[in-house]
Amino acid sequence: MQAKSLRPAVFRLLVGMMILLVAVACAPAPTPVPTAPPPTTAPTAVPPTAAPAATATQPPAATKAPATTAPAATTAPTSAPASPTTAAASKPAAPVATAASRPNLKGELVINTWRDLSADPRVTTYYAFWQLMEQWVKNHPGVTIKYQPMLGTVTDIFGYITTNLRSKTLQDVVNQVFPSSAQLDPDLQYDLAADLAKPNPYSTNKTWKDDFPTNGVALNNVTVGDKVLMVGTTFSGDLGDTAILYNQDLLDKAGVKSLPKTWTELYDAMTKLKAAGIQPWYMPTAGNEAYIFTWYVDILSDQLFDDVIKKCDGAAGDKANGIISVMEMSWCVKKGNLNTKLPAYTTLFQEMKKWSAYWNEGYLAPPQPGDAFIQGKVAFRSIVRINMPVVENDPTVKFKWGSFYLPPLQDGGKVRRLGNPGGGSGAQYLFIPKTTQDKGKLDLALDLLQYVTSPKGNDYWCSQQNPPCFASGTPVEKVFPANPAAQDHYRGFIDPPTVGNVIRALDVNSTYGPASSTQETKVFQDYLSGTATLDQSLTAYQSMLDQLANTAIRQHPEWNADKW
Repeated sequence: MQAKSLRPAVFRLLVGMMILLVAVACAPAPTPVPTAPPPTTAPTAVPPTAAPAATATQPPAATKAPATTAPAATTAPTSAPASPTTAAASKPAAPVATAASRPNLKGELVINTWRDLSADPRVTTYYAFWQLMEQWVKNHPGVTIKYQPMLGTVTDIFGYITTNLRSKTLQDVVNQVFPSSAQLDPDLQYDLAADLAKPNPYSTNKTWKDDFPTNGVALNNVTVGDKVLMVGTTFSGDLGDTAILYNQDLLDKAGVKSLPKTWTELYDAMTKLKAAGIQPWYMPTAGNEAYIFTWYVDILSDQLFDDVIKKCDGAAGDKANGIISVMEMSWCVKKGNLNTKLPAYTTLFQEMKKWSAYWNEGYLAPPQPGDAFIQGKVAFRSIVRINMPVVENDPTVKFKWGSFYLPPLQDGGKVRRLGNPGGGSGAQYLFIPKTTQDKGKLDLALDLLQYVTSPKGNDYWCSQQNPPCFASGTPVEKVFPANPAAQDHYRGFIDPPTVGNVIRALDVNSTYGPASSTQETKVFQDYLSGTATLDQSLTAYQSMLDQLANTAIRQHPEWNADKW
């Protein structure tokens, strides 16, 4: 069966992001994340210690036996977690680890990384992931790591991984975020399933798979059939990946009394803003943040195609689970269940055009340098959570701001969130191309993956995040107690919760991958600019759907699509 695309969004939808999140997990439990390192002089089992909350600067040790259970989720800390600015200033030391079961490993690992993992932690959230890998090297004196950052937009990076995987030119280990089906190939990636059934030398759990919190949610959308092609860190807590920032000063100036809770109220607010000479919404359709436009195609599509989603989920012999896989999507297109003659597609295109009257000036072209929201030029600005430090740590931001989530398209309808599908989610992944095994570097690569995803490694990363991992259902007031500003900033990521509200992936970006969304966006651009009529745009969109389905079918002969 084909892997399910659980991360539309910001899985794959997080196109163009400048920064990368590495989430490390904590299983839901009401005890603090351990942050103090146990002794490192003896590689014997050391009982876990309960240290202060998630703001400690001394990370935990990933010893041979760090903990007997999956890491516990933090309860609400007594103070807000350290901000990226604080983290940068204190430069917390990486975890210390004693020798594992393979202490004599030797050689060099070359790692394709999603941009520069060691970038300034004041504006990135993945610095702790780099620290973990650096500490693994320190633990093995005979080992070195060479980082080869993958640069460009997110679409560029996804495309780089996909094409180089097929041409067998990737490095020994690949680091990526929110993988889509286009980056999963059992013929070209090492299957980790057998290793996951064995103990992790950096853990005392019975199996490596037991190290992954929330029932191994991080493995769900990287498993094809019985093959596990990637492993990743986990963020525990029903925290969404995206939200909408608002400039309270501009809302006050326009007479907007409250944040919109319905689609009608959203249009009322944007109308008042525009009448006051304020640009209501930042919605680039080109450039490094074109993914923002893609998000809303995904969110509105999910609400408009409810009947089709129910018909396609579980099709072609796949398992019905509320998330559309690339096989189910392709089946839906080939069988004619998903086609642009459906009234829902007309509604989708027309609604985007109506909305575009309130978007930022020049939205069809790459945006000018700088951030229009930070500059105080727009009232609403969509953002991915991993980019929040950019706004939080910019000294020029003097206005009051916060976040909320997009209201449902139909007043009284169901909110559909982009991103995290529930009480936890995989965040940053690693995989091993089969060419690494051919080079004789499998032991090196496997040991690195086990170290980074060990319970202590997860605990350490989790303690460094803002917000830290938390138990699902925790209100934002308890995630950030005594910190009203942080509550306002992150409210839109936590309320409404993601559990039961995630989009179901019947869209091009979520299912076929972010690289495919470039073609989709071009169709919309032509329609929004008046270059193409609605009929011409729907015809072009149908051609794109047919092309994507046919390509996926050619790449997956095991589907036996000729028998559909």
